[in-house]
Amino acid sequence: MVGLLCLVAFVAAVVALFRTAAGGSLAERIAALEREVEQLRLLLRTREAAPGRAQEPEPEMVPPPLPPPPVVPPPPVVPPPLAERPAPAPPPAAARRPAAQPPVLAPRVAVDWEQLFGVRAAAGLGGVALALAGLLFFKYSVEHGLIPPWLRVVLGTMVGIACIAGSELTLRRQYARTADALAGAGVVVLYAAFWAASIRYGLVPVPVAFFLMVSVTVIGCVLSWRHASQMIAFLGLVGGFLTPLLLSTGADRPIGLFGYVLLLDTGLLYLARQRRWPVLALLSLAGTVFYEGTWIGMRMGPDRLLLALAILGVFALLFAVAPRLAAGEDDDLEWLVAQAGGVLVPFAFVLYFASATRFGLHFHPFGILLVPLCAGACWTARVQRTRHIGLGAASATVAIVGSWLFTRAADAGLAWEAVLWCIVLALTFHVFVEWKREPSSVDGPAPAAIVACLGFFVLLIVGSASTPLAQPWPWLAGFVGLAALFIRHASFPRREFLSLAAALGMVVGLEELYRDHGQQLGFPPLWVWFAVLVGASLAFQVVALVRRAPETRRAAEYAAAGLAALLLFGLVPVPGPRLPPAWLFHGTTLALGVLVALSATRLGYGPGLLFATIATAFVQLGWTWALGRLDETTPLLLQGGALLLFTAWPFLAGARFRADRFAWYGAALAAPAWFLSLRRLYVLRFGAGSIGLLPVALALVSLGAAARARDRWSESDPVRVGVIAWFAAVALGFVTVAIPLQLDKEWITIGWALEGLAVTALWTRLDYAGLKYFGLTLLAAVTVRLVANPAVLGYYPRPAFRIVNWLLYTYLVPAAALLATASLLHPREVSRARGWERERLYPHGLPAGALGAGFAAVVVIFVWLNLAIADWFASGPMLRVSFERLPARDLATSLVWAVYALVLLAIGMGRRSIGLRWLSLGLFLLTIAKVFLYDLGELRDLYRVASLLGLALSLIAVSLAYQRFVFRSPSAEET
Repeated sequence: MVGLLCLVAFVAAVVALFRTAAGGSLAERIAALEREVEQLRLLLRTREAAPGRAQEPEPEMVPPPLPPPPVVPPPPVVPPPLAERPAPAPPPAAARRPAAQPPVLAPRVAVDWEQLFGVRAAAGLGGVALALAGLLFFKYSVEHGLIPPWLRVVLGTMVGIACIAGSELTLRRQYARTADALAGAGVVVLYAAFWAASIRYGLVPVPVAFFLMVSVTVIGCVLSWRHASQMIAFLGLVGGFLTPLLLSTGADRPIGLFGYVLLLDTGLLYLARQRRWPVLALLSLAGTVFYEGTWIGMRMGPDRLLLALAILGVFALLFAVAPRLAAGEDDDLEWLVAQAGGVLVPFAFVLYFASATRFGLHFHPFGILLVPLCAGACWTARVQRTRHIGLGAASATVAIVGSWLFTRAADAGLAWEAVLWCIVLALTFHVFVEWKREPSSVDGPAPAAIVACLGFFVLLIVGSASTPLAQPWPWLAGFVGLAALFIRHASFPRREFLSLAAALGMVVGLEELYRDHGQQLGFPPLWVWFAVLVGASLAFQVVALVRRAPETRRAAEYAAAGLAALLLFGLVPVPGPRLPPAWLFHGTTLALGVLVALSATRLGYGPGLLFATIATAFVQLGWTWALGRLDETTPLLLQGGALLLFTAWPFLAGARFRADRFAWYGAALAAPAWFLSLRRLYVLRFGAGSIGLLPVALALVSLGAAARARDRWSESDPVRVGVIAWFAAVALGFVTVAIPLQLDKEWITIGWALEGLAVTALWTRLDYAGLKYFGLTLLAAVTVRLVANPAVLGYYPRPAFRIVNWLLYTYLVPAAALLATASLLHPREVSRARGWERERLYPHGLPAGALGAGFAAVVVIFVWLNLAIADWFASGPMLRVSFERLPARDLATSLVWAVYALVLLAIGMGRRSIGLRWLSLGLFLLTIAKVFLYDLGELRDLYRVASLLGLALSLIAVSLAYQRFVFRSPSAEET
């Protein structure tokens, strides 16, 4: 062990020598400067002594950069050189001479190895050897009892004083390096003697030893300061830090040990600051951390936790204020590293304490230390103008709190303790944000404060989910406190987005609390929790109202709306738990929806109102769908009231939504959004006998809104047309839904078809393009539902009557609606088209909507014919399409296809429509393919004959019809 320590001391001494090789004492630096001046003077004299040679290279260097060569021939003329010499020639020559001077500076860079090893190395190693000899002599005398303790201390003191006095009185003038080494060795011996006199032998009281060691520190600092010698400083540092190790008795005396280290660090840091030697600060930090880690890891017990925390705090404070021990700039990287290390290293030790349960259950000791540590880190970051120190402290603090929280079983007391310290520590970082408001600076204190607040928010959310504690109040208090800090951050420019972070954190925290503990005993009653949700939403609304800056207020409004919307979606009932009471659920959801609408209204943002309407209706529909039975009318009345409120909202908002289309779309869609929920509630409460009254009542609401909207704008205002069109379309839709809804079977499909026709008819009276596209969209959905959705056949049992049954009106009513729509669109669609519609939808002048509706009608009828045939030959309770071999059915299918093709051909010839005629020919081709590829192979006997005969007659009829009506005369054809 002693050999290893000696090796370490030797390496440190060598490093010190090489660091001082370029510096040295003040006299040597002056001598080096004088030698450089002499060399420069000598070079100048040699150049002045040979002017001819000095002027010859100048004309040789001028031609290459100058393009005109004629300047070289006339050198004998005297006036031109004298005139040109002050202007262009000297600047390039003067610019090139410094670049050509490395040979002159070369002697200054050269190292005098003989002087280095013969003077400096010998002196340094001699001082180290002398110091080690004194220390080893002390150790040997202790082990063998050769010299009494008091005599050892006296001899050590005399040797140390003799070394310092001899270096100053006899060696300093002629042998500066040797004097520095001897003085450093004397400082080390004095440290050892005084430390042993008090701590080891107890010969002198601690105060006396304290005074003596302070005196030694002062002497070392004065000597190194006076002679500008890093060697004395390094030797004093190495000796000072090795003294407790070499003279250790194994006793645990942390106060004496760290008091000694504190004095040593204070002197070295002061010297380092005065002489601009920041490397001394780094070495002092390394030595201090070594002793802290050794004592904490090997000697310290849980009973000395407070002492350890005090020691860490004192040394952190010392290194934090070290650059202020003397005036000067703090731009050196070494000083920054020393400061950052001194402030941040204690966080690692506190993390070790917090993660081990043997150091106690409570966080208070760690929090009391973390507050000044965080403050010191933020102050250091502010002084050094860097955010990294603050970010490191914030991250470390969050890690410490998390390690403590997740290694203890949190009861109510520990939960309140965690919340308290999270808020206190977050406030510690936030104080510096208020102290120095630099919203545009990324190196300010704001990033650290934001990281701390966000980290604590996440910790509290995870902690609330992982604890069995059912009481939500401590966690809720923490959420509110941290959200308030985020909101305060958001009041600064360029940090407005933090309002959204506060809202998101509150939502996640509240949802986690209810999801994990809502069903446990001890959780507050449901009405209390719902009141908490509404209260949190109201608080964010108040924050948005008190904001004054436009950008800040806008962000606060979005945060308030987002909080209420997310809490609203969080109330969607899930299968399993008991449903909340009707009045409580509908009152809370309506309040949250209204708060979203209020924020949208203050922002003048119509899509926000549309979203509030749809979201509120969706959440209440979820409650209705989970309802098994209904014995009261309250839910029906509450949802009806919500529908009326959102329908009337744009009328009540005044001028804010006067020209916003989306706000009026939301009002018009309020009744359709609540329709499914109201229908279920009506059926559960009153039965399906009079269900047709519901859509009629909703149609009256929409018609009333349309009538009210007529007087709100002038007749020429385009917004007026759109609003009336939307309300009228909704009213027509409910009227058309009333009859099929009473039929009970496939009412959605028939209702959509009739509504599409009604909306198209309204478009013929009110030229609003949205009505046309809305009607076509409904009809397209009906077509897809009837043609491409085989599940339609399984919704209801197979009808008892053939042909005339629910399949007939389910398919033929939509087909009739499609045909009627095509007839309404055909003469008007192209003439009413806007400019962009003509370019994109009608480039050839063809009514695309009418043609699409007609084609859809043909397809729907064709599908019904096949289903009617399948139903005629089917058996069983449910209708299903089968591809089994059934001769009678296959023959009927071929004949019906041929007859349907003939009907289409006849209509196409009668209406002079090429499109219908081509459809009929296509169907004939399909029939021919079926007969020749399937019927001839599968049918037998008379079935085969009948199939071929029917196809032949159909084809002959087609041929005669074409010759008689199409190709007889070149009549005008329509599309």
